[in-house]
Amino acid sequence: MRIVIVGAGKVGFSIAQMLSKEDHDVVIIEKNEQRLQIVDDHLDIQTICGSGADCGILEEAGIRESRLFIAVTETDEVNMVSCALAKQYGVPKTVARIRNPEYAQDDRRVSLSKIGVDLVINPERVTAMEIVKLLEHPEASEIEYFANGQGQMAELKIEEGFPMGGQKLHQYDSTGQFLIVAVIRHGRLIIPSGDDVIQPGDHVFIIARTKDMRRTENLFLTKRLPAIEYVVILGGDLIGYYLARELERKKYVVKVIEKDRKKCKDCNSRLQQTLVINGDGTDIDLLMEENVGQADALVAVTDDDKLNLLVCLIAKELGAKKTFVQIRRSDLIPLIDHVNVDKVISPRMFTAGAILRLIRRGDVSSVTLLGDSDAEMIELTIPAKAPVVNKTLKAIPLPKGTLVGAIMRGKEVIIPSGDDVIQVDDRLTLFTVPRNIPKIGHFFEPKR
Repeated sequence: MRIVIVGAGKVGFSIAQMLSKEDHDVVIIEKNEQRLQIVDDHLDIQTICGSGADCGILEEAGIRESRLFIAVTETDEVNMVSCALAKQYGVPKTVARIRNPEYAQDDRRVSLSKIGVDLVINPERVTAMEIVKLLEHPEASEIEYFANGQGQMAELKIEEGFPMGGQKLHQYDSTGQFLIVAVIRHGRLIIPSGDDVIQPGDHVFIIARTKDMRRTENLFLTKRLPAIEYVVILGGDLIGYYLARELERKKYVVKVIEKDRKKCKDCNSRLQQTLVINGDGTDIDLLMEENVGQADALVAVTDDDKLNLLVCLIAKELGAKKTFVQIRRSDLIPLIDHVNVDKVISPRMFTAGAILRLIRRGDVSSVTLLGDSDAEMIELTIPAKAPVVNKTLKAIPLPKGTLVGAIMRGKEVIIPSGDDVIQVDDRLTLFTVPRNIPKIGHFFEPKR
């Protein structure tokens, strides 16, 4: 499928990288020659220097043959105009990154669809909602829902002395209860077999029914953390605002610390229950005065990566239980494993994953699970005449690195074994590496 992307910033680069791995014909348009050179140096895709709002540039990119158009420049208006032009050329689906809350309000989205924007993605709101999920599950490094919320995937870090230590996976009494779909060990992704042994330091990805996940987590955790109730947010920009607004709605106790007086006034006027404080997050006296050391979580989401990291480290020293740090520079992310920070927040990856989830063909949704796009969780519905219908899972020769984590049949969620049989209209949750995505389609599409 031919896909045109306008904008070669971090989000555009990430989307292009993911889609090119799936053998799509990707073209990226960017005015900044330095950004374009980075794409040329790292990705095997076509690049064009110019504006996505220029008809000549769009025609050079092959817009008439394109099936998908994604505009993710830093300017909302350019993204909207680019999508409007793409729609005039007959592109079936257009996606625009739109940051301004005035444009992105639900009642305005009808108007945007009229000018040619099919899907709107708001990076700050996407990031805020991902942080909320992590705050609601303090033991997990990652949380995703599937099967209409009835199934859940959790990433857990394994500590020394966990209850199931030393046992091979086939010794776990887990049939129908949960499935370990992947392990990250020393930075390397492993799709485990029954003879693998989970080790301290591993990050494991577990699939279970949502109602069973808490009981399942107890098998892998040395201790449970208390529920998070009191949250301090460093940064009053859009991510901080959206996060505070959602936490207010869920009845958390919330404080926002923001150095810029105007941003403080804006936040204060739009939030109802949140205490907004005008101050410097690096001022230890201020942090002590505002009881940051007693916070269940501190979330640092300013535009300054180094400031975010510094304040998280200070908060930990003062006694804050969990810290979440926004890092925009990807080269800094590997360093976080060596400092006392609980979770890295990457708006770039959240946004790219949300766009991929929106654009999958047909009745397919996809969630990028791992920060470097090492694996994806895909949901798809089995049509009549698909080759897998009435076959057991163990009889389906899926490529190595792919497994079925769950089956939704009607209102029931099944955590499968190899003996489970695929039926028409089953909704499968697949876990796979990106290179397998082009290979697995023929298993689940109708025979022609």
